[in-house]
Amino acid sequence: MTTTKPGTKICTHFGTCGGCNYLDIDYTKELRKKEQNIKELFKSYRHLEFRTIVPSPSPENYRHKIQLPFGRRNIGNKTLLTLGLFNKESTFVLDQTECDIQDPGLTEIALAVKQWARREGLLPYNEKSKRGMMKYLVARKSFSTGEIILGIVTAKEDLPHSKDASKRLHTAIQNRIGKTGKLGKIVGIIQNINTKHTTMALGREEHLLWGRPYIHEHFGKHKFRVGLSTFLQVNPIQTPSLYNLVLDEIEPESRVIDAYSGIGTISFWISGNCKEVMGIEENPNSHRTALESIKYNKVHNVRFRKGRVADVLPSLYGKNYDTLVLDPPRTGLGTEVAETILGMGFKKIVYVSCDPMSLREDTNLLARQYFLNSVQPVDMFPRTDHVETVAVFRNKNIT
Repeated sequence: MTTTKPGTKICTHFGTCGGCNYLDIDYTKELRKKEQNIKELFKSYRHLEFRTIVPSPSPENYRHKIQLPFGRRNIGNKTLLTLGLFNKESTFVLDQTECDIQDPGLTEIALAVKQWARREGLLPYNEKSKRGMMKYLVARKSFSTGEIILGIVTAKEDLPHSKDASKRLHTAIQNRIGKTGKLGKIVGIIQNINTKHTTMALGREEHLLWGRPYIHEHFGKHKFRVGLSTFLQVNPIQTPSLYNLVLDEIEPESRVIDAYSGIGTISFWISGNCKEVMGIEENPNSHRTALESIKYNKVHNVRFRKGRVADVLPSLYGKNYDTLVLDPPRTGLGTEVAETILGMGFKKIVYVSCDPMSLREDTNLLARQYFLNSVQPVDMFPRTDHVETVAVFRNKNIT
């Protein structure tokens, strides 16, 4: 296990950047703090089994997706484009030069994009004046193949001289990461247009500037095509440990609903232990990817329905599904979905949560019919204060 020792050089942005909290302490101490925070949060629940936190195989360089805003720094009468995370107070965008938790290839690409944008004279978008072009850089790297796709999120559709500019961008990236493949291989450059004033980075419209709009990723024996907007865990080194915790709770020949299923990674991972898996996903790109994955993975007991969980789940009432797997967004289930679950009588619920606070709120909503049986922290986000949790609920009325 990698640790941070006294005197070890850490990221120059630490203390200012809002990304990391624990770069200055030993990793084992960080794990204890996270484990204790979960215990404190759920200490009022009786007969609850607190399981030991699962450490990440690598606490550094684990992030295989980056989403960085463009910012600005005024120097006299000139504006210098910056690229990085926000500072801790979210008042400005850091001019990032390094990052201890990002994959090194993605860090090099971010530096290449910043220099390219400056040379092209592209300005960051200003929400107050509604001027400028550049909003975000979004990039994904496959852990299994090393393939990288890059998304440039713009406030306007017309990227100046887009064809020539994308060629120069591709050249800049190749020069930065090299052609050996050690830092990855760029396979696609995409312009994503987001004209709305929202905290969401990606808009719905995309233009392929070069290559293809997806990477190939493998989880276990299953293969997936992953685009910019499809959900995937950012720590692929730790993801199998997370999914195995879900699999361990699936009884043989279970009929399972996988709600918020994304591209189907959990659905496929547990499918070998199930009679049937039904995935539910609202994002059309993720749903389409999941359907394609059925074909080229040749899995015959997994199906997917497109739509909001609140809308689709009631239609599956009375279909004899005994287990519910949940992997909702950070905001959690909410009252509408929780009430629907209470009416369906699942024997067991396996809840994958990326926010312990929303998990506790949902636990209270489900408490009328379900005992919270166990809580298992999983460190998917080392060096930050975020922690993933796998919670198992059992129906009070079924022994």
